[in-house]
Amino acid sequence: MQETAQQYTQRILKNIDGKDPLKTQAATAKALSKLLKGAPASKLRKRPAPEKWSVGEILAHLADAEIVVAWRLRAILAAPGTPIQAYDQDALAAARNYAKHDPKKSLEHFRVVREANLAFYKSLSPEQWKHHGMHAERGEETLERILHMMAGHDINHTQQIEQILKPKKK
Repeated sequence: MQETAQQYTQRILKNIDGKDPLKTQAATAKALSKLLKGAPASKLRKRPAPEKWSVGEILAHLADAEIVVAWRLRAILAAPGTPIQAYDQDALAAARNYAKHDPKKSLEHFRVVREANLAFYKSLSPEQWKHHGMHAERGEETLERILHMMAGHDINHTQQIEQILKPKKK
């Protein structure tokens, strides 16, 4: 059963409960790099199940999602109340052929755009954090809410990667 936009939002925000979203986002690239250290390329490309993404595909998704968020943040700052288009992550993964992406390059792309987004957040005034866009599926989202959503999104995918790379018990 497909989760609703509201269920997704609740699940993702629950990940960040009690945590600092800026610190979480700042630590993600290094945490992912540590998880990948020593993992063979074949393991990074292997899907845990036919309908589940491989580590490499998750990393490509994180890189693209960070680019999408970069644009959304800037669009909202420039034009508060602007519509925020939803996108189908699976369609993008197929169109961009995530399975063929180099996992380490995807991680580097993610890291670079993430650093730019963290600098963006740090530049905001207190009133700018309240600027919002209207997400096509989730409704009103402030810059602050997007910060929390992306931190929860990081935790979600970091946990997935940990599970995939965890040594199998014999």
